[in-house]
Amino acid sequence: MKSLYIAVQPVGSGFAKALQQELSKKVVNKIYRVDHARGAALTRRFPRNSLFQVTPQTLNKVQQFNAFQQAGVTAPKYCLSSQGVNELGCSTVFARKLINSTGGQGIVEFQVDRTGATVYPTAPLYTEYIPKKAEYRVHVFSGQVIDIQQKKKRREFNQDNRDTRVRNLANGYVYTRDGVIPPADLVDLAVRAVAAVGYSYGAVDLIHNERRNACFVLEVNSRPGLMNTTLERYSEALINQFNLTRKP
Repeated sequence: MKSLYIAVQPVGSGFAKALQQELSKKVVNKIYRVDHARGAALTRRFPRNSLFQVTPQTLNKVQQFNAFQQAGVTAPKYCLSSQGVNELGCSTVFARKLINSTGGQGIVEFQVDRTGATVYPTAPLYTEYIPKKAEYRVHVFSGQVIDIQQKKKRREFNQDNRDTRVRNLANGYVYTRDGVIPPADLVDLAVRAVAAVGYSYGAVDLIHNERRNACFVLEVNSRPGLMNTTLERYSEALINQFNLTRKP
């Protein structure tokens, strides 16, 4: 019976570990976590076995925005220097001081001053602020959407001074599937975003602007947190892709 190698760097990755544990509960096949070099060597030596590669090199936010632009994937306007901020054509801008961060870290919001009197924050990436009716996370695997979540405010979270423009856990927002009605262009845009960055899978963060009636891609995550339903969907996708044998 064939085995499945989950190739990942580092081997202790929580994303890969969660997949290995979940798959081991469901299938009779042996599931191993290995580094990319060993995974390639083992599949050459044992060609009947299968190899799933966790994305070895995650693109930073600048590289992702460049990829979206080149592929024609709808995303917020951006620039890489404060000198280009006034050309974004918006009144509010996010300076992204950290281009490998998660959870809204390193974001500085500021207003555009067309008089030239204001010194803007220094950052490697600036993006226009687009008001959003809703924010989503769409999980794509091998070109197919396997899960859709929407960020919603926790009912018990009553902090009055929360920043609703940055919808993260600190501001009381969590992902949910209850009552989610995705906009018409959400699924296609998410699939194209994953293809644009060259990933075989990914969790795509998108927003929907009601006035423009359009979705915009914010980023593609190659190692999203896996638990409960999301973990179930990814493990089922792997079982189907590699034709693994389920336990009786």
